[in-house]
Amino acid sequence: MTDAELAACAARFAGRRCLVTGGLGFIGSNLALALSAAGARVSVVDALIPSHGGNPHNVAGAAAPIDLVIADIADAAQVGPLLRDADYVFNLAGQISHLDSMEDPLNDFDLNARAHLSFLETLRAVGSRAVVVYSSTRQLYGRPRYLPVDEEHPVQAVDVNGISQYAGEQFHLLYARAYGLRACSLRLTNVYGPRIRISPSRQGVLGVFLRRVLDDQAITVYGDGAQVRDFLYVDDAVEALLRAALADGAVGHVFNVGHHETLSLRETAEEMVRVAGSGRVELVPWPSERAAIDIGDFVSDFGAAQRVLGWQPRTAFAAGMRRTVDFFRAHREWYR
Repeated sequence: MTDAELAACAARFAGRRCLVTGGLGFIGSNLALALSAAGARVSVVDALIPSHGGNPHNVAGAAAPIDLVIADIADAAQVGPLLRDADYVFNLAGQISHLDSMEDPLNDFDLNARAHLSFLETLRAVGSRAVVVYSSTRQLYGRPRYLPVDEEHPVQAVDVNGISQYAGEQFHLLYARAYGLRACSLRLTNVYGPRIRISPSRQGVLGVFLRRVLDDQAITVYGDGAQVRDFLYVDDAVEALLRAALADGAVGHVFNVGHHETLSLRETAEEMVRVAGSGRVELVPWPSERAAIDIGDFVSDFGAAQRVLGWQPRTAFAAGMRRTVDFFRAHREWYR
């Protein structure tokens, strides 16, 4: 999408109090910056857990001051006053590493389920009337039984992370049914763009690919790289979050948020090398721990988001990756 289109959507939040949890992370910071530029009164809560990618430089250059609270979302004393005053809450906090979830499942559940239940209880305790948009993941579907995957597809996650994020999502929807919370959930697919975590981590393939391209190293693609994905540029994801907050018909529902353009992982890596003019692609055998949680092909059916939210993806992969590469080459000193 264009900057003007995102700005027009965000403009409807001018003067409103908006809270973004996980707001120093990748998607959260892009959302916070868009809201700040639109004249919203933005607060960010982030625990800054070292392995999760939160980076204070992600909100550098905000159009207006962003209030920052370093805290766990389960800390009622810290987040309660923010929730009491908020008009909109974008709940993007959480742990997203699938491998880490398998190695430390209890910690993953604490961060993605227990903490969110505590957060919802704080919302209820302060009598909040905020609209709440929860950021979920396509990972909860597991290995697709059919493509494209719609919201009716069975939930059959292949790792603890998919289950814990599903629990966090379902707590939000339960509070919508039981307590009148104006909450909905977006199941995002493969988001990329400026501020994505590129430091060594186990949080998603595109950040790993991007770091290798920027460093003119080999992108290692497992197997034959034929697994198909749809990739979503971060501005399109931000617009979906904003539209979900504004749509009365979204309350109590889940929405897939993906893209109609599909690429194999090998094609994705090759396109990144072409756009960046650096790096190369190498096919390598599957590591056993990654093969165990691979889901094969995945493509989202986002028709519900089109109908109810009035949203659709606008950014082609090549264009979005060009903007991403340009961003990191201009700001690489803050992203190592």
